[in-house]
Amino acid sequence: MAGIYAHIPFCYTRCSYCDFYKTTDQRMKTSFIKSFCKEISQQKDFFNNNFITTLYFGGGTPSVLTIEEWKIIFEELNTSFDLSKLEELTVEVNPDDVSEQYIKGLHQLGVNRVSMGIQSFNDEHLRKMNRRHNSHQAHEAIHILKQSEINNVSIDLIYGLPYMSWDEWTQNIDWAIEADVQHISAYHLTFEKGTPYYELLKKGKLKEIPEEVSSDQFEILVKKLEAAGFENYEISNFAKPGLYSKHNSSYWTGEPYLGLGPSAHSFDGKARRWNIRSLAGYSNKIEKGDCFWEDEILSPLDIYNERIMLGLRTAKGFEYAFIDDLSNKELKRFAEEEIQKQIQLNNLEMIDGWCCVRREKKFITDRIISDLFYVIED
Repeated sequence: MAGIYAHIPFCYTRCSYCDFYKTTDQRMKTSFIKSFCKEISQQKDFFNNNFITTLYFGGGTPSVLTIEEWKIIFEELNTSFDLSKLEELTVEVNPDDVSEQYIKGLHQLGVNRVSMGIQSFNDEHLRKMNRRHNSHQAHEAIHILKQSEINNVSIDLIYGLPYMSWDEWTQNIDWAIEADVQHISAYHLTFEKGTPYYELLKKGKLKEIPEEVSSDQFEILVKKLEAAGFENYEISNFAKPGLYSKHNSSYWTGEPYLGLGPSAHSFDGKARRWNIRSLAGYSNKIEKGDCFWEDEILSPLDIYNERIMLGLRTAKGFEYAFIDDLSNKELKRFAEEEIQKQIQLNNLEMIDGWCCVRREKKFITDRIISDLFYVIED
């Protein structure tokens, strides 16, 4: 099993919180598609005949592409890769790009899952985040998708906003439940360097909310969504039974994946590779036949830290046999002692040979992961 992540780096506007690589220069779309298709062709042997089961288009805002532009990309994908065993094909969309005709066009190309960046159903929140849609457009987009042949829909929400009241957050959750979608991703706001929100934080015009408030917002999120039939299968992701994101789940279980487009990452089981974070540089190097990525071979220590990080973010956790099999005696001793310490602190528990974060401690997962990381001091 393998997956492909394709990064479409175009947005019409820049959201105040987002640090993903993107550009608002739509004039570069034609040259990007040309270079992107060349990269697809160049990477056709990446998987060594391992069949592809998931394909995910993220960004940026992939829905800025027209159906005709999508057809060009899919023609190259179908030429270069065997997509006959594809189980899940996801495209991220913005609510105001959604129309009956557009969704029908995506479905005809094979798209069977849509991830929509709603973030909030509150117009004031959307304005402050510099989102280009409003709450009416969000509801209308959900309605269109529910009437379409794409019956696997995910929506994104953001919590931890400095200007969001408790009632506004619970109303957002209620609206999401009422939308009757199959998947909900909810992310805590982070002030990423280089974003407008980060600058406002430095100037004192925005403040991070207290950790206990964040924890309460997360707890009510989990409580309400689980009561509505969602399963919290990864710390930020909730799905109806049997409808977990197959593509994202493959990241957490260490499956190989190919990243296409500027800033996209790849993993072949032994090494990680990342494309340069520049659309102009990416296109120029592809056109010249130059290398447009950097890579690194993962050490046993890298593999340990990644298994801990990725595993503990999921509800299932990681298989403890992984620790038993560690060949580095010092690392094994550290891991065994730290895991036992976290169990004694009631942060971790063992279930059928798997080590996972206790349900009531999910909000501090990142802190637990940090404690389990093995870092060699310089």
